[in-house]
Amino acid sequence: MRHLYNGALQLDRSREKRRLTSITHAGVVHEVLRDFAAREATVYAWLAMPDHIHVLFSTERPHRLDEILGRIKRRINAGLARRGLPRLHWRQRAVNHPVTWAGLADAREYILQNPVRGLLVATPQDWPHQGRPAPLPGV
Repeated sequence: MRHLYNGALQLDRSREKRRLTSITHAGVVHEVLRDFAAREATVYAWLAMPDHIHVLFSTERPHRLDEILGRIKRRINAGLARRGLPRLHWRQRAVNHPVTWAGLADAREYILQNPVRGLLVATPQDWPHQGRPAPLPGV
């Protein structure tokens, strides 16, 4: 049985003014999330907003959401360090948005609509900081 997760990582807005979608940070975020999709999980959607990241994914074995998304935060910070950039300040805990297999398509659509709701783009396809690495099951 696969385990389904809909998590969000947030920057600590009280300590962090940089943005995940800036030219200096977006490449690292994309790289880490592509690697996560290829190696650790089946990722149905990921999206980087200026101050948070959404990841909708499943795994073979159960995980604590903070454990697996904490790896993403650490890898992003390590990638920034390799480029000589200071680490980002993240909120300590990931946000868990409960999702069921029956609600998977709606959850993906909700995630991908974030930049539209935030008035950053007109359509989800216009937002460059996103991915849909795996098709939805049964689609």
